[in-house]
Amino acid sequence: MENTQENAETQNVQQQENQNGGENEGRQTSHPRRGGGGGNRFGNRRQNQDFDNRKGGRFRSGNQQNSGERDHRPLHERLMYEKLNEICGPTFELPPLDTTEKKFSGKCRLYIGNIPAELEENEITDMFKKFGETNMFKKFGETSEIFINRDKNFGFIKLDYHFNAERAKNEINGMFVKGRTLKIRFAPGSTTLKIKNLDEFVTNELLYTGFSIFGDIERCVVIADERGKSTGEGLVEFARKSSAQLALRQCSDNCFFLTANLRPVLVESYEALDEADGYTEKFIKKSPDYFKQRGVGPRFAAPNSFEEEYGMHWKQLNELYQQKLIALKKENEIEQEKLVAQMEFARYEHETAMLRKQLRDREMDMDRQKREWELREQQAEENKRRTEEQMRRSQEELQSRIMHQEEEMRRRQQENNLFMQAQQLDRKNCSHVLCIKRRK
Repeated sequence: MENTQENAETQNVQQQENQNGGENEGRQTSHPRRGGGGGNRFGNRRQNQDFDNRKGGRFRSGNQQNSGERDHRPLHERLMYEKLNEICGPTFELPPLDTTEKKFSGKCRLYIGNIPAELEENEITDMFKKFGETNMFKKFGETSEIFINRDKNFGFIKLDYHFNAERAKNEINGMFVKGRTLKIRFAPGSTTLKIKNLDEFVTNELLYTGFSIFGDIERCVVIADERGKSTGEGLVEFARKSSAQLALRQCSDNCFFLTANLRPVLVESYEALDEADGYTEKFIKKSPDYFKQRGVGPRFAAPNSFEEEYGMHWKQLNELYQQKLIALKKENEIEQEKLVAQMEFARYEHETAMLRKQLRDREMDMDRQKREWELREQQAEENKRRTEEQMRRSQEELQSRIMHQEEEMRRRQQENNLFMQAQQLDRKNCSHVLCIKRRK
């Protein structure tokens, strides 16, 4: 019963966090990269532009929209793609991450269960204030975000650092208060995502750089094996639940790549299990089944006994499961190798097709330029002919004007000569008449 109640409490808490997480949706701001580094040092945006073109322009950033279009996407998506455009270039020599623990992070949040139901609301509030200010939790550091659920008898409290939260959990867990034993454990986090399908070149820094477009990150790590090599999986802890939901939704709906390898990252929710304290004797339910099962202690099965027969059945079933699991893993590895070979061949074909397309485009561009040059030459010849014709006509008009002026001048000279001759004849006639008169 207590385990069922505890699971119900956890589900109610997660539902309430989902409601509260929606309020923070769309409030993400630009997150500076830890360890320095400018936002514009990744200059190549060609890959994202190709992605936008394939999607029909649905993922274009605000500065890529046409002046007559409006971007109707939510603010957090616009900010996400703006950040993605800043980091989509080469990712060589990324700066190291700042591993300093943040104050009041998500991993410092404690769950307090089995609060006495007979306490009044003000008494519960005073008890949490007592925990947070004067007595229990004060020696463990600063506290914040105290939350209580009166109906379900549980609450949450956040301490400043993980070390203090660990001490508080170890010392207060199992404490007897008002007839009930307090249950204290780390609160189930809904801001952590498990990242799978990572290739060998993805590091903590690259994983942080890629997923920082979704929001502020508290912790980011690529899981390594005992030899220090990547296992192909990683964990990303966001500061806000809305950022984790955005990353999960976008990476599930789209193919998100971190390197040139066409293996998209696989993202799923991650819930950390309690591997430190485990399931202690003090919280077990003393039911009739408990006394029935615990009535017999540890032992080895007697040879050829009923216990050995059914114990071997269980072992055979587990061996069959392991064999099927190994066979499934081998089959998956073979399929992955086939997919890698197909991917490389498809990449080669794609690059060849792109080169052919570029060659065709250049040939078409060369033909277009050739036609433009021929047209320009024809236009130049036509302009030259027009200019020569205009000059010839101008010369002919000038010559005709000159000839006309010369004829006009000759005519005027002839008229002047005739006029002068007429005047001379008139003067001669007058003088002759005068002479005749004088003689008379």
